Amino acid sequence: LLVEEFGKNYATYFSILSAISGGINTQPKIESALGNKSAGGQLKRLIEDYNIIIRQRPVFSKEGTQAVRYEIEDNFIRFWFNYFDRYRSLIDIKNFHSLRNILKADYPAYSGKMLECYFKQKLAESYQFREIGSWWEPKSEHYEIDIVALKMEKNRALVAEVKRQKKNFKPELFAAKVEHLKHKVMAKYTIETCLFSLEDM
Repeated sequence: LLVEEFGKNYATYFSILSAISGGINTQPKIESALGNKSAGGQLKRLIEDYNIIIRQRPVFSKEGTQAVRYEIEDNFIRFWFNYFDRYRSLIDIKNFHSLRNILKADYPAYSGKMLECYFKQKLAESYQFREIGSWWEPKSEHYEIDIVALKMEKNRALVAEVKRQKKNFKPELFAAKVEHLKHKVMAKYTIETCLFSLEDM
C-alpha cells in the first residue's frame, strides 16, 4: 500500500522511514544515512501529505529551533520499518531464527521507547497538564529528559525518567539532569520528579 502511495520514489521514503524507526531522527543524520542526499522535501511530505511522521521539539523550544527530531507516529509502521523492512534480506531467505534473535536482543531498547510513549499518553489523559514532551539540547545527549510535563498551575512541572526496570535507574544521574534542566530553562519552576517503570503500568 505504501509503495503505491509513494510512487516511483518509494525507495527513498522507505529508507527515511527505516532510518527514523532505528533512531536516526534528525535531518542531518537522515541525510547522512541516505548518502548525503537532501531529504527536506520528503520529510515535509511525510508530515503534511501522508501524516506518517511528526516533528518533535524540546519543551520550551521555539518554532524555528534546530533541535528537531522526527518520529513515526503509528506504532505498527514504526515496528514494521524497524525490523521487517530493515531485515528484509533475512525474510527473503527465510532466516527467521536470526530475525527472532535480533528482535529479542533489541526488545529492551525498543520497548523502553514505547513505554515512554505510554506514560506520556497516560499523563495526557489525566487532564492535569498543559504541555507534555521531552527535553534535550541540539548538540548533546548527556542531559536528555524523557518526560517534561507542565502542569496547569503556573510554574509547576513533573519531570520523569522512564526505565523498564527500576534497578536500572540511577538517582544521582537523574538529579544532575534535572538540575541542568532547571538551570537552563526552568529556573522559576517548582519541579516534582519521579520514575516510571513497568511496575507503574
